[in-house]
Amino acid sequence: MFSRGPQDLPSSSNLLKAIILINIIIGLISVDPNTGYALSIFFAAIYILVTLIFIKLCLGIKDNNNGTSNLYASRYTQVSSGTLGVHALVALFASIVTMYIFTDENSIVFIFLAISLYAWFVNGHIFKNALDTTMSIGLGISLLHNIAYIFIIMVLLQVLLI
Repeated sequence: MFSRGPQDLPSSSNLLKAIILINIIIGLISVDPNTGYALSIFFAAIYILVTLIFIKLCLGIKDNNNGTSNLYASRYTQVSSGTLGVHALVALFASIVTMYIFTDENSIVFIFLAISLYAWFVNGHIFKNALDTTMSIGLGISLLHNIAYIFIIMVLLQVLLI
């Protein structure tokens, strides 16, 4: 486990496009039956956009701090594919588990917590390898990524509900 990093993925824009499409399709699977397709697609699109911008900023900051020109920025496609690919797998697994296996609310909360922690560690590992840093820093960046997504969702929901 955690033996491979984003550098092991091909640097293919077609792979990234396919993973983005898969994320949008998986976004259509709603855990809450009261949530419409438009809102599900909205959440998926915002996650994709925030993730792509966040990764671009992180790699650019790393290049600026090291005084390198595009050494880390060239990893953008691989890191984006890895992060969004993990998100697609985790979202699919979470949707399947909550819709078909568990009906008890306490079980669902525990499962979401376990899945979220696993995704946090996997993304931390991706950021660790992408930015040539420690696992602690990678976990911190992964947490910052999640906070950025939640913050933007909260701001957008406030604006849209006005």
